[in-house]
Amino acid sequence: MNDALHTFGTAINALDAELNWELLGRAYCEGDGAGFFDAALRERIVDSGLSFADDLGRALGDAPGCSLYLGAEIAELPLILAERLVLGRRVEWLNVDAPQTRELVRAVEAVSARMLVELPAPRVRALASIEPASCDHLWMVSVLTDPDSFPALHDALYERAGGPLATGRGSLDDDRHLAGALVEALLDRGAASCVLSTTDEEWTVVEPLVARRGWVPRLARGGGLSAIVGDRVRIRRLRRAPRAGAERPRF
Repeated sequence: MNDALHTFGTAINALDAELNWELLGRAYCEGDGAGFFDAALRERIVDSGLSFADDLGRALGDAPGCSLYLGAEIAELPLILAERLVLGRRVEWLNVDAPQTRELVRAVEAVSARMLVELPAPRVRALASIEPASCDHLWMVSVLTDPDSFPALHDALYERAGGPLATGRGSLDDDRHLAGALVEALLDRGAASCVLSTTDEEWTVVEPLVARRGWVPRLARGGGLSAIVGDRVRIRRLRRAPRAGAERPRF
């Protein structure tokens, strides 16, 4: 464990030095966001990631498994590294092609080569490329509320429609249809018993689809605010509902 923690700390420090934070800030912000990722925010991202890793470690237990991160970016980087290097889990990390994704890939590959350690990096691939029912942890945080991908749903889930902070763009019906299809594809990758990490806002979309599959959700200990957006993230264990007459599962 000490070796794993040392490797994790080395990777975090190397990536902090390698990443082009000015480029990432401009990708995240309208206007000049070159100074967005200041030292305080970067420290908060690491602290948040370590806290989530501790919570997920308790929720997932010691059994080896695979986590699927959908749409994760800078905020999840310490958590993803902790899952792979400290918890010893396999990680699948999928995202869209964007400046921040390309910068993450570049930096992770550079640090991996210097450390001679294979670090997880985002891949621009469809969810269909992941084997169904192969992941015991699904992470989808601040994806369905993204104002660029789901502008109308963003307004609805944050209760901003018609207000000064609303995007005023898109069709809510279209966004809900696309979001539902995305969630279904994500849930298809979940094992019969798995853990789901998502935000309160996204859970309103996810919950009925989970129920339709016969999964019983149970809140796990922990969770917290996402480091950059500030959304409330909760961790839920999902298990199939017992058949009539069968013994109920123990959470």
